[in-house]
Order: sequence, then structure tokens, then C-alpha cells
Amino acid sequence: MTPQSRGTSIGAHIRLCCLFPSLILASLSGFPSSSQDTRQQNAELSFNGELQKGIALAQKGDLKGAEEAFEEAVVLQPRDPRALTALGQVQEQSGKLSESIETFSRVIELDPLSAEAHENLAIALGDRTDLAAALKESSMATRLAPRAANAHFLRGRLLNDLGEHEAARDEFRKALDIDPKYSEALYYWAAVEGDEGNTVTQGNLLKRYLILRPDQAAAFNQLGHVLEQEHRESEAVVAWRRAIALNPQYSEAIYSLARALSRTDPVQSKQLMERVQGLEHDQQTIDRVNLLGNQANAKMYEANYKGAIDDLTNAIGLCGRCGLLGALEKNLGLAYCHAGQLDSGERELKIAETLIPDDPSVSAALQTLERQRRRALGNSQ
Repeated sequence: MTPQSRGTSIGAHIRLCCLFPSLILASLSGFPSSSQDTRQQNAELSFNGELQKGIALAQKGDLKGAEEAFEEAVVLQPRDPRALTALGQVQEQSGKLSESIETFSRVIELDPLSAEAHENLAIALGDRTDLAAALKESSMATRLAPRAANAHFLRGRLLNDLGEHEAARDEFRKALDIDPKYSEALYYWAAVEGDEGNTVTQGNLLKRYLILRPDQAAAFNQLGHVLEQEHRESEAVVAWRRAIALNPQYSEAIYSLARALSRTDPVQSKQLMERVQGLEHDQQTIDRVNLLGNQANAKMYEANYKGAIDDLTNAIGLCGRCGLLGALEKNLGLAYCHAGQLDSGERELKIAETLIPDDPSVSAALQTLERQRRRALGNSQ
């Protein structure tokens, strides 16, 4: 299996809630002007003030304060879709999925023809692993806004998680037809091709992605493996060097480069292998991997799956080929599954299965994932 790209941003994996980080700002622009009546004018000013306050707090990462400000705005104008949308997004990003779903449902009641509202509801439902309902909402969004790249990308993500790779591929293609610079559509389309063994297409898509996102070390690492499979070793070496330049502690990429240079430059290959071993046995690195793993477990317990995915991704990057890799891969797979990202979850669990074949919980998780996928597909018909 070709190693897939991992990372802490949407460019590496990501979670559905991170697809539209600008929606709060976009949806709250153009506030209404003051009205004739002084009391109404003051109410409008207070309402707008709470919205602006919420935006400022959200930009600073203070989701709790932003939620309180948006809740106050909703109290002032309970039927304003902008305030409800902002509140729902903050609730979703805070992991309050039930509240977020309820809030977005209220927006749809106010404006059933809003594609954005259906997208937002689909994102929250997807994060709660209600993939069948999420797919229905995303399909509604694409019908209401057939030229919205976000809507097609979201539907593609959900179809991919449900194992409908051909349909997912079509949605990613539509998103790119609308917006050729939609980098994440390229990334996830590349993953589809990788899962099906289409390495040439996967490599071409990754190259297009990296033109748009040249800061993604994990994607360069992945490209290196794809090029190696195509027996294009010199190009693979270039890709791994780029990955290491972006992340000097990227043990997996350093190991791959060392292995690739074993015949053409044995001296440098040996130096790189020693560097990998040094990283894997460095006590600070080991302590950091353990810390990130423990943090991820705590976040999983709190249902903060995005945080757990970020911590586990960072831990795997530091671990390289350390003894904890199998357990980290398993936990990352479980975190993805809990977050509704079944395709990524399956990929990580299969990697874990090769590393810790005697762990029965990995096989059990893969069986549960497949049942979850079949159930969601049945409910979406």
C-alpha cells in the first residue's frame, strides 16, 4: 500500500469542518443599514456589534467567547440566518455537533433554498458520522448550487468515505472544472487513485496539488513513494529531499531517501540512516511521541477527534519507524472513523494491520467500519 499523506491542515487530511473557514466572514458581510426608528436602530447596532465581536473572537481562536457573542446576536434577532450560521459553525468547530445540527436546521427552516445552509448541515452530520444524512444534504447543496465547487468537493468527500470511488472521482472533477485551483480536490482525488492502484494518475494529481501547495512535506513524501513505484528513482529522491527540507525531522522521508540512495550514494545513505536511528532513539523525540499519543487519547475520550488526529499525525511524523508506530496508526485510524472519515480511517487501519498483525482490535475495527459503510449506503438510497 502506498503511504498516504498526513498532516495537520486540510491539505493533509482533514476534517470536514475545516473546509470552509472563511464562511463566517463571508456570511456576515454587508450588515443592514440603520432603520428609521431609534429603538430599532439601537437594536441593529447592538446586533451588529455582537456579530463583529464574535468574528473578532473567532479569528483569535476564542471559540467559547465567539459562541457567547453569536448566541447574544441570535437572542437579539432569532431569525437572522447570518447569526445562526455563525453560531452553528462555531458550535461545530467546538465539537458541539448536536447543537450545531440543530442550529443549521433552523437556518434551513428560514431559507430552505440556501445551498450554504445545506453544506453546513452536511458537514456537521458528517462529523457526527451520520454519513447517509450528510450525503443527502450535500446532494441538495449541489442541486441548489451546481456551480459551487465547495458543494461538489464535500459530496465527493462523503462518497469517498462510503467507498463510492467512481462517484467521488466525478465530484472532485466537477469541483476542479469550476475552480481549477481547488487544491484539496486534487489531493483527495489523488488518494482515490492511490487506493485503486492508479499510480500514474495519482502522481500527476499530486504534482498539480504541490504546485498549489508547495509547503506540504507529507505530500512530497507521498509523491516520492508513487514515483518509486513507477521506477522513477531519481525523481523520487528529489521529492523526498523536498519533504526533508520542509521538515528536517521527517523520519519516514529520511528513511525512504536513505534506502533510495543505498546504491548510488552509499556514504550519504549511511549518514541518513544514522540520522533516522538517532531520531528514533533520541529521548526527547520518544518523550514527545508519547506525550502526543497520550494527548490524543485524552482528546478521543472527550470526542475531540480533530485534535486527536492532529496529535497522532504529528506523533507519526516524529516516530518514523519507532516501536510505537503500529499503535499510533491504529489510534489514528480509529480517530478518523469516529470523525466520519471512513476512507482515511480504513487506510490507516490497514497500515496498522501490517505493523501489528496479531492485534485483534485492528481487524475488529475494519469489520465495524465496513458495516458502518454498508449501513450508511443503505440509508442514503
